[in-house]
Amino acid sequence: MPIADGNQAPQMSVLFDLWLVNHLISGALEDVLADAGGLSGEDFGFYSLLRRFGPVTGSQVVRWTAMRPTTVSSLVRRLQQRGHVEQRPHPIDGRSRLLALTPAGEAAHARTAETFFAATRTLSAALGPDEPRQRAALQRLDAALREVGGLDPRPYTVPAAPPEDPVRLTYAGPPLTAEDEAHVVAYIDFIRSHRKAGTRDVPDPVNPAR
Repeated sequence: MPIADGNQAPQMSVLFDLWLVNHLISGALEDVLADAGGLSGEDFGFYSLLRRFGPVTGSQVVRWTAMRPTTVSSLVRRLQQRGHVEQRPHPIDGRSRLLALTPAGEAAHARTAETFFAATRTLSAALGPDEPRQRAALQRLDAALREVGGLDPRPYTVPAAPPEDPVRLTYAGPPLTAEDEAHVVAYIDFIRSHRKAGTRDVPDPVNPAR
């Protein structure tokens, strides 16, 4: 089916964009992790959260991920049955329990991690040098969603987007000859040299005043 161009395509919302991306990510993770240790993409994300930021309460997991409390409880029970997650007493709040990976859970996560990072490297290669800017944009979107949903900030940050590339010279006139291009380059170099020297008046190096 042909895809309509930008002027004819239906105008979809940012939430629809995210819905599509979410399914692309889920499908990609399931494909690469299926034979890498028995963890699903959902499992691997939860193990990563506990391994990097745990031990942590189930309620904090809810505030970080927006998962329903019943979903977190069911997931914890399933992973406890595997022997991969344990609940520990909270040192301050006696009514709460801390969730943590067991040594077996850490080992399962480590076995799957290399496959995950190989997929990450493939995606990074596709993004190229624009990856830091894309991640910074995702971080802004993440923060907006958390503000709307009343959730806690996520437990890590990425660097702000690097500055944009310097403004490039655009030209909409007739094509330049090789001689024209040489003159333009010479003039740009001349301006730069005078700027470094602190000279304000910049004469034309191609056609100097007589």
